Amino acid sequence: MWKKCVKIVYILRELSSDVSFLLHLISLNKLAVMYNKIMKKTSREEDLVENSWWSMHSPFIRPFDGNHLLYIGIVVLLFIILFRFREQMKSRAKTVGYIILAFSVLQQIFLYSWYMIEMRFDVSESLPLHISRITSLLGIYYLITNNRKVMDVIFFFSLFAYGSFLYPQRIYEITHVIGISYLVNHAITILLPYYAYFAYGYRPNFQSFKRAYVVFFFYFWFVYFLNPLIDGNYFYLKYRPFFREWPDYLYVPTVLIAVLFGFYFAYRIVKRISKD
Repeated sequence: MWKKCVKIVYILRELSSDVSFLLHLISLNKLAVMYNKIMKKTSREEDLVENSWWSMHSPFIRPFDGNHLLYIGIVVLLFIILFRFREQMKSRAKTVGYIILAFSVLQQIFLYSWYMIEMRFDVSESLPLHISRITSLLGIYYLITNNRKVMDVIFFFSLFAYGSFLYPQRIYEITHVIGISYLVNHAITILLPYYAYFAYGYRPNFQSFKRAYVVFFFYFWFVYFLNPLIDGNYFYLKYRPFFREWPDYLYVPTVLIAVLFGFYFAYRIVKRISKD
């Protein structure tokens, strides 16, 4: 009996030793997993810091932070320069137009090169279907052809660029390659109608207002139905800047009506200024 008890105690000691060994291995494994996670996180953070000018994981700016105010300040400065030399614009309209065209084309090259390299041209974000990108392409066409009907659309679509500058959404810092692209894109979009006015005397009329709204109406419904198919955010319909909790049956007509009145209000302002 005594020998059996001793044997049982011995077996239990062996088992406890094995269990302790297993627990030790498990603890080491957990520590190894934790270490790998920490190292991966540190590596990602180091890569992000090192490639903050390029990475798609770089932080977005916040409304009215330093980057936002710098964006606004640069555009205001460019407008002052454009206004200051408005008389010279008439005699050198083509030269100025070629300079703007060169910047527009370079901006497009940088933008889509980044989407190809960094995002493998993910169609949910990389297509030229944001309204600012469409306006940029129309701007390039206008600078080549001087087509007044195209400027009609650009003039009214440029109103969205004002909104983007006042309340930026998902915009990178000014030191980021896409931040620079954003600045060039929106600065040209905002200033191009002023160039058309100073250089060629362009002014929108009621037909311009109707034409621009019809184009916007078809554009809106196109991206509205396309977005769910490609998980897109074109016209910021997925990540809304306002009224995020509203159902579509309220949000969609609100947007269409607001844009209609916004376009018409801009037309009335220009008409009033032209009379004065």
